[in-house]
Amino acid sequence: MSTMSPDAEPISRPFVLGTGTARLRPVGRAARFGLMVLVCLTGSLLALGAALSRWAEDSPTGEVTGIRNLLVLAALVGAIVVVVALRRRHTAPYAVTLLSASLPLLLPLDATAALFALAALVRARSGRLVWACVALVGLATAVALVRDASGRTTDSSLLKSMTTTHPAGQAVPADLSMWVPLIVAMALLGAAVGAGMFMRNRVALAVTQGRADAAQQSSEVLSDRLGRQAERDLIAREVHDVIGHRLSLLSLHAGGLQVAAGQDPRLAHSAALIRESAQQAMNDLQSLLRVLREPEETALNHTTTPSLSDLPTVIDETVDGGMPVISTVYLSEAEAADPALARAVYRIVQELLTNARRHAPGAPVRLVVQGGPEVGVRIETANHLTTQHPGPVGNGLTGVSERVGLLGGTVRHGLDDEQIFRVAVQLPWIPAPQAERQEVRQ
Repeated sequence: MSTMSPDAEPISRPFVLGTGTARLRPVGRAARFGLMVLVCLTGSLLALGAALSRWAEDSPTGEVTGIRNLLVLAALVGAIVVVVALRRRHTAPYAVTLLSASLPLLLPLDATAALFALAALVRARSGRLVWACVALVGLATAVALVRDASGRTTDSSLLKSMTTTHPAGQAVPADLSMWVPLIVAMALLGAAVGAGMFMRNRVALAVTQGRADAAQQSSEVLSDRLGRQAERDLIAREVHDVIGHRLSLLSLHAGGLQVAAGQDPRLAHSAALIRESAQQAMNDLQSLLRVLREPEETALNHTTTPSLSDLPTVIDETVDGGMPVISTVYLSEAEAADPALARAVYRIVQELLTNARRHAPGAPVRLVVQGGPEVGVRIETANHLTTQHPGPVGNGLTGVSERVGLLGGTVRHGLDDEQIFRVAVQLPWIPAPQAERQEVRQ
């Protein structure tokens, strides 16, 4: 019994639900091919029997000559070859059609196999060559039927046998208009062409229906994503309004505290630092809101995108906040880095320092940022824990992992044997587009 995950794509369900049908299809295809072979061989044997009767009627002694016996043998071999070739009517339709249409013109065979091959050709191909093959099969069908109608009795002509009333088992002379085999040939040819076009349209309809289903699924997925994005935008705007109000109050109170500090330089410095941090947070929120409202204009705006040259600012802010930082920053060709890579490095360093300040207050942090076009960018932090346990992984390291994953990098973190919490990030180097490099040089 086959099972399916609830999250599986709908397009794969027919293959799962129709497992039994899929197993029966080869059996049905083999049965159809076997029926087609039976019809072709029966038609060939009947045509050969009628030909032998005609030759016997034309012979004074009623015997068939050796040359005609060889023709019968060649016709039997040709009928078998054509039947075997019909297995390739879908993969080599032109060759099979030409072969099956040529034999009735040379040997006393019917054109049943040629009609089957023509239907497969019309189903799979289109163009002038197809219509040339239609004409050839029509000629072969007409020749075979006219040859059959040339027999004088119902025993030597299948058409006369089917269109004349006579006692069973008796050969009765009959006359038949020459228009009859031509009309029958046109009818059979039209049936073969119509069957091929019907099968082609059915396949095209199935392909179109599959594309329509895929487009509908894509539309549903996009609609769902747009709905989620609109919800995220609304939440982001609400967060901006709430946090913006709180930060403005914090900046206002910090300014009052700075004025009230008087002659206390440490208190005045701390108040100024709080005020600057609040103002910087307000600027970041405003930049994020502009990105949400006008993503195409501000997604790569260099005035709002941090660069690798801003890393010392992040370190200085952390040091000014009272946290010792031992840093090593060495990046070759930093101006040639893609803005997405520069922004990711800046935000990862910012988050790692913030994470260390939150979970290990007062402990010194070792920061290493190194890299270049040949080796990528490596970011490492290490600090002693000031608490017994580091606690579960928070949103900070989760966000870092997401940023690293988007750029195809790797991240590792955890405690070593000396109870030092380490984070190691490796990012591949992404060069900036050529146009942006020229702007930087200018």
